[in-house]
Amino acid sequence: MLPTRPWLYLAAAVAVESIGLIAMKFASDTSSVGPFLFMYAMIGLSFYFFSLSVKHLPMALAYATWETCGLILITMAGLQFFGEYLNSRKLIGMALLFLGVVLINMGSSKAAR
Repeated sequence: MLPTRPWLYLAAAVAVESIGLIAMKFASDTSSVGPFLFMYAMIGLSFYFFSLSVKHLPMALAYATWETCGLILITMAGLQFFGEYLNSRKLIGMALLFLGVVLINMGSSKAAR
């Protein structure tokens, strides 16, 4: 397997999870079943891609990356589409999460990747 493939699976997991969570926000404003079904499909697909990535990446690294990147994407979507705001505390929190992912990556053995 190409060494980048697990990272591509992880990126796909982050992307479809973010789409699913954005759909959740839209679905919460409607009584229609369609947006909820789409949301469940995207979140399920996210777990599928995540499971493919952890076959070759350390689980702690994959999970920390998945959640941190997802949080950053969802924060940006909230700013762009839902009128949410970003303050210094949120920025510091995201920077600390990102630093945590970097440290976990540095702590993962090369053999495990």
